Amino acid sequence: MDELIRELKRQGVLRSPLVAEAFGRVDRKDFVRPEDAAEAYANWPLAIGAGQTISQPQTVAFMLDLLDPRPGERILDVGAGSGWQSALLAAIVGKQSGGPPARFAEAPASPAKRGESARRAGRAGTVVAIERIPELCRFAQTNLKKYEAITAPTVQFICGDATTALERAEPFDKIIAAAAAKGDIPASWRALLKPGGVIVAPVDDAIIRLTKTADGAWRTERFEGFAFVPLISGTDQPKAGFGSPATIATGAIALAVGATLCALAMVVPVILPGPVTLDVPRGAGSQAIGRLLESQGLVWSRHLFVAYAVLTNTAGNLKPGAYSFDGAVTIPEIIGELARGSANERVIVIPEGWDQRTLGIYLEERNIMPAERWWDTNGWPATDYRIATHRPALRDFSQEFAFLADKPAYVGLEGYLYPDTYRIWADASPEDIARRMLENFDEKLTPALRTEIARQGKTIFEVVTLASLVERETGEPSERPVIAGILWKRLSAGMPLQVDATVSYATGRYATPSGPLLEIDSPYNTYRYAGLPIGPIANPSIESITAALYPIRSAYWYYLHTPDGDVVFSKTLEEHEAAKARHRAGR
Repeated sequence: MDELIRELKRQGVLRSPLVAEAFGRVDRKDFVRPEDAAEAYANWPLAIGAGQTISQPQTVAFMLDLLDPRPGERILDVGAGSGWQSALLAAIVGKQSGGPPARFAEAPASPAKRGESARRAGRAGTVVAIERIPELCRFAQTNLKKYEAITAPTVQFICGDATTALERAEPFDKIIAAAAAKGDIPASWRALLKPGGVIVAPVDDAIIRLTKTADGAWRTERFEGFAFVPLISGTDQPKAGFGSPATIATGAIALAVGATLCALAMVVPVILPGPVTLDVPRGAGSQAIGRLLESQGLVWSRHLFVAYAVLTNTAGNLKPGAYSFDGAVTIPEIIGELARGSANERVIVIPEGWDQRTLGIYLEERNIMPAERWWDTNGWPATDYRIATHRPALRDFSQEFAFLADKPAYVGLEGYLYPDTYRIWADASPEDIARRMLENFDEKLTPALRTEIARQGKTIFEVVTLASLVERETGEPSERPVIAGILWKRLSAGMPLQVDATVSYATGRYATPSGPLLEIDSPYNTYRYAGLPIGPIANPSIESITAALYPIRSAYWYYLHTPDGDVVFSKTLEEHEAAKARHRAGR
């Protein structure tokens, strides 16, 4: 499950910390049939009986992100199916909380909304799960009992038709459905929603987010390119189940035919009359992509596409973006393109210790954006914005990320743009890229680390600033906590840090500084000014942050770098000067 969660986060569909935590607590494997247990963590739908499926994890994460469930809310889950989504919701609304997580803080709410939040604060919420197919009612209830500690106090399960069974129910904060309505969201669901509430549900081939405003109006958002089982209501009857005699009788024939068709798919191309562009939206799974391909004449059958993707274990690796096809195309060729990713996606690799100067130049050299555009938004290197009034105002992310609360407004995002490999859209804005990096930092700086920072009486900003010095001073893991210990000790003693890397950062010259450069007038120059520089000088790794938080206490007060890249530690100034003399002499 951990690998699935990491993949969903990488794809950008598992963004809410509350939803991600719920995914970690509620294992999908406990909600699939025993014969499908080996595929429980695959990113595609699985049959659960009665012609229904447990939805693709990517789609579940996408829809829950749109719904944005909060602790204390009352939520209706239509089409509970296996019970997995109901359990995920229970893990969220059952928590006691006084408000939304900091990363998803909203604009100031209306008095009515603030009052509703206050009423929800401190009490557990409710999930009303409804399923009309008796076979699935039993299946879901059995599965939910596996998580009785989470679901028993929170989940109310109803076997019946959602369009009629809740006519006299209390209103809901939010409603989510796992089956596609035809044409529009049922009026009976709308009537069950509180003002300010949200419905997230499939309608035909799209996911709809419907928001009910305070004055009773409706705001609709539409996300195309999805496929769901149809909503069954009224006198509709479910199709024959996967375990029915008719299904079993035809299973062997279907399997043989399916194998033959998949083999044909490898050699029988579709001949296109001209170039065809395929736009795969974020969050689209293999079934939704198959429908898009079929509608644009790129495959003989969407079912064949999905079958081939499942059989080749690529269904979970299909990437969003814009693709172009021409001439003769086969399903394996299309899947190969989708697995590689669109040319509209770019990969950027940010090594540990890069600073804003290097990062901006890198983005410009990769033709992603001009360096100046990056710096204008996220901070010019070595810049004190109390003085640099000619620079554009920085983009403020502090409302989205709580860890930025103690960062002074006069420095940019240096230090917080976590070094890693990122997939980005070719037209991504500076804000888009920075937000991805900040989200990564938010994940890396665990609650345990934040608690320890507070316990030590430090701020996140101070720790990140010192960690950036450590990152630039050594790449050797064993040396990091020793250097961190020396720097903290010198700060406590009121000694200047005299870190060469701070001068290099201030001047933009990365050779070992000497002479007049050591006297440059910059608030980043730790030779000229005591204490920490006014902000980080690079983007440190979590290892350097950890070293800054857990330094090694030693007898050393000084260190120097040899031409070979080694670090020589000294206990006294005399030892330090002698070491410098030896290395200047080439010994």
